[in-house]
Amino acid sequence: MKRLYLAATLWFMSLPALAQDWGDLNAVILPALSSSGTSEATFWLPNVNDPEAASLSLAVVYEYIQGSAGNTSIAVGFFVRQPTGWAFGGTVENLFGHNPRDAVFADSFVELTTTTLGPNEPRCCPTMQTRWRVDYQSRTAQRLN
Repeated sequence: MKRLYLAATLWFMSLPALAQDWGDLNAVILPALSSSGTSEATFWLPNVNDPEAASLSLAVVYEYIQGSAGNTSIAVGFFVRQPTGWAFGGTVENLFGHNPRDAVFADSFVELTTTTLGPNEPRCCPTMQTRWRVDYQSRTAQRLN
């Protein structure tokens, strides 16, 4: 059952980061966060769900590591709304895990959850929910649990 769940999750994560009214987010995200211009999965976590009202977003890219047995790297960055569109605001360090979600934006930081490996879990099947806080100024993630 875990393998089926993992396969379904990886398939869902591989869908392009397109959303109604957001436009082609991969055209914004990949040049800034992907060395190859491709991804296995991308995530867009805006400060509000309305494309017209959003002013800040966290983006996460999982990129295939060439020559590996299906492994991916993770790249995270901030994007800021400008009058001409979304602009890259810088990379985020020390954030790990899969399926980023539940982003909550505050004045000086954003918190989000990812799925990471728990104690004694095989690399294939992480299940532990890890909460992170990313400071806007330092752009560094700190694990909260």
